[in-house]
Amino acid sequence: MLTGKRFRIATETLAVTQSSVGRRTTVTIPAGEIVKVVSGPSAEGLVDVLWNGQIFDMFEIDLQLRGEELPDVSEAHT
Repeated sequence: MLTGKRFRIATETLAVTQSSVGRRTTVTIPAGEIVKVVSGPSAEGLVDVLWNGQIFDMFEIDLQLRGEELPDVSEAHT
């Protein structure tokens, strides 16, 4: 399960956001940025990630191939 995991994006990666009127917009998440998975994956292979205070859809495979999983900060203090 990916929910709650954080990833540092190693290679710029496309993501999609949906406006309040249903319009989808693609954005590029630059290399070096950190995203947090908030839900997924869906049946279509999408995960919802939090980046820059906004929720985006990304393909799970893109996250796994272009991201580096970061350690859980709560485990670092135990």
